[in-house]
Amino acid sequence: MPYVVVDPFVGRRPDMKAAMQEPTSPARDSAGRLWRAILIVVVIAVAAWAASRASAAGASWTAALGLIGRLPWFDVLGLGLVWILGLYVHAIVLAASLPGLSRLRALTLNLTGSAVSNVLPLGGLAGTALNLSMTRSWGHSRLDFARFVVVSKGCDIIAKLLMPAVALAALLAAGAVTPATGGTWAIPGAVAFVAGVLLLRALCGRAAPLHRMVSLAARACSWAIRRRARPVGTMWPATVSALLKGTDVLVRRRRLPLTLGMAGYWLAQALLLWCCLVAVGLHPLPSVVFAALAAERMMTLLVVTPGGAGSAEAGMVTILIALGVHPTEALAGVLLFRAFVFAAEIPVGAAVGLGWWATRRLHGHSDARRRRDGAPPICA
Repeated sequence: MPYVVVDPFVGRRPDMKAAMQEPTSPARDSAGRLWRAILIVVVIAVAAWAASRASAAGASWTAALGLIGRLPWFDVLGLGLVWILGLYVHAIVLAASLPGLSRLRALTLNLTGSAVSNVLPLGGLAGTALNLSMTRSWGHSRLDFARFVVVSKGCDIIAKLLMPAVALAALLAAGAVTPATGGTWAIPGAVAFVAGVLLLRALCGRAAPLHRMVSLAARACSWAIRRRARPVGTMWPATVSALLKGTDVLVRRRRLPLTLGMAGYWLAQALLLWCCLVAVGLHPLPSVVFAALAAERMMTLLVVTPGGAGSAEAGMVTILIALGVHPTEALAGVLLFRAFVFAAEIPVGAAVGLGWWATRRLHGHSDARRRRDGAPPICA
């Protein structure tokens, strides 16, 4: 049975649409483009610096690419199977975030959205727009999709914020770092951990601390740029309230698949990274692998480049070298890992998206013929 499609911005819910729209002006748009350009330049500069540091530490790009090129085909096939396993496990989280969504369709959303966001700067918005069109074609409402985005992205961000502290604790327990050297990362890890806890509590319906922090941030931004004709951040608290409305019920009902799915996804990603490092001749400690993965996941939050390209690889290589991994083999393992989780998603997601489009067109023509013949349409 198809879902009833209801536009959440029509009728009884004008408040959410108003909360999602903050006033804009040409001056603010120009300033936003300027800041995005500055961020892109900064990320590229940091990636270039990290690449030079990796070379200075003894990493050879030619030798690293040679290690990857000499891998036997069955090793690459095995790594691909582990990559697909991780995608399927993540589909559990996506399916739990949108009631009525099958895991196959959740996997389709993941691949197509990643294919778009991995090729465009700030492409996450374009990928989200594509996913909205797909879920609408399957009978889900815009409100359902809005909650889906908040819950699924929220779980992803929460994990990325919590795991650096877990990785640091694992490194200390394994003796890979000393309390003196690990203390450098204690404060950033603690700040990220607290932010993750606040976001987790907000998704579970305890959003008061997060609302206070958002209100303070809005007032601080408004004070910092008070010379502008229009204040900044006035709609932030209302937007957060609108986005979180109703998500606590969904999270409580689906907390088990959301938790197990996200934990399984991280384990699958760690397994893929470990296999990539082993394939190029390394045998690192599990805590070292997990620390590199936590760094890569954190760097992907810098969405100014497609998929965090540049910063993610730089963060992983820097962590691995700092933890005593051979520089050239660390670079090769990171490049191999990112070839799956970043580069491979582009052609595979494009093919999946093309298949969805072709199927939709085929069903559209079939429905048109059935309407001409007087028969009811079928659900695509």
